[in-house]
Amino acid sequence: MKILFTEQIQQAYNQTIKKQRITRRKLMERASEQVFLWLQKNTDLNKKVIIYVGLGNNGSDGLAVAQMLSKAKRDVEVYIVNFNENPTEDFLKNLGTLVRSKKVKINDLYSCSEIPEISPEAIVVDAIFGAGFNRYVSDWMQCIFEKINESGAYVVSIDIPSGLYLDRIPMSDEVFVKPNIVLTFQVPKLIFLLPETGKYIPNWEILDVGLEKSVLDAINSDYEFITEECMSKIYKLRNKFSHKGSFGHALLVGGSYGKVGAMVLSGTSVLRSGAGLLTILAPKCGYEILQTAVPEAMVITSAGKKYLSPTEIPFEPSAIGIGVGMGTQPQTAELLFELFEKYSNVPFVIDADALNILSQNPKEFSKIPKNSILTPHPIELERLIGVWKDDFDKIEKARKFAKKHKIILVIKGAYTMITDGIHLWVNSTGNAGMATAGSGDVLTGILLGLLSQGYSSLESSVLGVYSHGKAGDKIASEKGQENLIASDLCREIRLQ
Repeated sequence: MKILFTEQIQQAYNQTIKKQRITRRKLMERASEQVFLWLQKNTDLNKKVIIYVGLGNNGSDGLAVAQMLSKAKRDVEVYIVNFNENPTEDFLKNLGTLVRSKKVKINDLYSCSEIPEISPEAIVVDAIFGAGFNRYVSDWMQCIFEKINESGAYVVSIDIPSGLYLDRIPMSDEVFVKPNIVLTFQVPKLIFLLPETGKYIPNWEILDVGLEKSVLDAINSDYEFITEECMSKIYKLRNKFSHKGSFGHALLVGGSYGKVGAMVLSGTSVLRSGAGLLTILAPKCGYEILQTAVPEAMVITSAGKKYLSPTEIPFEPSAIGIGVGMGTQPQTAELLFELFEKYSNVPFVIDADALNILSQNPKEFSKIPKNSILTPHPIELERLIGVWKDDFDKIEKARKFAKKHKIILVIKGAYTMITDGIHLWVNSTGNAGMATAGSGDVLTGILLGLLSQGYSSLESSVLGVYSHGKAGDKIASEKGQENLIASDLCREIRLQ
């Protein structure tokens, strides 16, 4: 599912109007009806609905919703936020319809002092600004946003929260509506998915307003929201006459004294995601543990008892995963760079301490084999690409890093992001219960298992993060987020 910005959204609306031979007003009526139906289904029918409307298309939607709620015998009141003297034609038409009905109280606001106290028992609909918002918000309007936020009422924003922008992070002194839920039209918006803005949007739902599918498909976007449909296009059915050699021989490198458990999680996940064969390289302290805990794997050890050191690999791996619980000792770093040099044509999954070793040796970035997958969490990412000023800057820096080094970056987070240097994919699965020890080790194993089977680095990343999050969602729905531990994830890995 594509993630679109203002101009692309406008293009989709215009082309839909043309293809379906409908008016803009008709398309807006569809949007308003979807909001109305949601409110009827999901809110207390006995509670008062207060709708704050701007003078543009979003406000026009709000007026249409008010009319529909009134016809449904809901208690509705409208406040018009007069931020300029140029209401749109559709706004004026919907306002005229509402005035003529004489069933909804309509109030004009020109200053913050005119807004009465908002009852915490009310339902507030924020229809002041929509996806096209790109203006400065005056102090008195920011005051209105603050009053809405402080009211304790249940707040529903239409399309996006008023005061937020689609393409930039608000400044520290800018105020915006902080809703309980956003009802957005047709496609997700990137600001819902970024840490700096997403934390103010606890819930959001997409409402289908009937934009033409062929139009949406034709719009070029560098941003994609990963859904089940994406997975069905990537997943490859197994040949009935295949054998274990058909699905690759993965090499998993990692572990150190006290951190062999991470390798158990990762190794199990390699196999659970479909690798035909797995060999684990670990220090001697991990041998018995790994042979017992992951009996399907073959285990070889380096000379060191507690830490990894350079070791001869007795086979040609299909893919290599390295870094889990590994430590950053000099001899371990030496092993990492030797493997890069020897297996320069083999894709790697590079995680945890392998990333830390790289960040300590930036001159070695050029040695990373092409098409490798790097899986940093935010702190590890900062060590790789440097400090960013905001989430949009982070995405740009991550893209440049991935493009320069011809690798895939998997940026772990609430909405894990993937970039190949040009495009950005944002994962839709996962939950806060996965913020637990070992969760990232499981992801590394899944990615390695997919790579070893012959999925491309990008396919492995997209399919891997989605499956990882999907496993977490299943466990959380059954046991609760707090009960979730990483070993549970291994048992719930499903690629289809």
